[in-house]
Amino acid sequence: MIKPVCSTCNLDCLYCYYKTKAGELYGKQSGLKMTNALLENLTAQYLRLMPRACAFNWQGGEPVLAGLDFFRAAVDFQKKHALPGQEISNNIQTNGTLLTEEWCQFLRENNFLVGLSIDGPEPYHDRFRLDASGKGSFKAAWAGLELLRSNNVEFNVLVTLNSVTAANGAEIYRFLVNRGVRYIQFIPILERNPDGSIAGFSCSPEDYKKCLVEVYAAWEKSDAGRISVRFIDDLLHYLFFGRSSTCCNSRRCANAYVMEWNGDLFACDHFVYREWVVGNITNEPLEKLLQSPLLAEFARLKTDLPEECRQCEHLPYCNGGCPKHHVPIGTYPGRRNYFCRAYKDFFAAALPGLKRLAASARAGNGYEIPAAERNPRPAGTKPGRNAPCPCGSGRKYKQCCGK
Repeated sequence: MIKPVCSTCNLDCLYCYYKTKAGELYGKQSGLKMTNALLENLTAQYLRLMPRACAFNWQGGEPVLAGLDFFRAAVDFQKKHALPGQEISNNIQTNGTLLTEEWCQFLRENNFLVGLSIDGPEPYHDRFRLDASGKGSFKAAWAGLELLRSNNVEFNVLVTLNSVTAANGAEIYRFLVNRGVRYIQFIPILERNPDGSIAGFSCSPEDYKKCLVEVYAAWEKSDAGRISVRFIDDLLHYLFFGRSSTCCNSRRCANAYVMEWNGDLFACDHFVYREWVVGNITNEPLEKLLQSPLLAEFARLKTDLPEECRQCEHLPYCNGGCPKHHVPIGTYPGRRNYFCRAYKDFFAAALPGLKRLAASARAGNGYEIPAAERNPRPAGTKPGRNAPCPCGSGRKYKQCCGK
């Protein structure tokens, strides 16, 4: 994961865990941006270490602020240093508010996958995702989505689950699906105050459970095999291959590194703190940095499981979850995952149906959904104005998605 402009961003999202990093790590410097010399050095080393398939993941802050010329240079360096037969891909996560036709043409021509941050309908999105003047950013973000769509750029939507959105996950899911979004990621927010207490904007375990279970129910009823939801996909991935497709549910982490704008390598995006800086690629080769004992120490946050996890029937599916979500963070045996109850209830609700779907797919029948459970409303028709809204909000259609 490459941070070409550190935490620099044009928005001021109230829950953002990364926006203070520039000041914490690099003081009051301004204009933090990766140089082309460092970009080429990183690209050449990274490609050599990943000879079969190499994914460049661009994040921020807001990585678009690095400018189109920076990303044109990135693609040129990838072509220059590519190995024979090597598969190279690029992913960029953006708030979407700065996208233009020119940007979208570049992204399409170079096969970038875009992760677009949108927290659902405008009232939910604008509660925390504010611009520098304190105004909501929904309209600008949705305009970015429409630009991506009209230019045939592949994208998925990232929804942060906070104190407002988590309790309304099913409504947000239906809002996005009804508007043509086909790939959705729900990401729980859990941050601490300076005294170690849970920040008020964080997602609660109760609301996270509600989101997981209700979104799964909506997906299973109408959207299996048609809509991609990452937490559902990840569980299906385990049922097919016996391992997770995401770092937070894998047996071991310390394999999702962060490269900052100046070449500093960190163990993880959620642990960009001075104590977890592995080194700098301008001083040591990337290959040597990845053999650092510090990374083995970091991996213990995951592999030294909490006592409660070791005998849990659901351990294979979550492996203790993300170490960032452990309370307290560390290797204390008595710690637990803050979202443990939510995961257990989700697994109990989803595993029977997903096991049936996986068995159907293995048999060559695809994702079969019983006819009685399908949405009875004919495709392409709208519900009546006074009918319950299909997004699951509980309101009438005319007062919700039909407005």
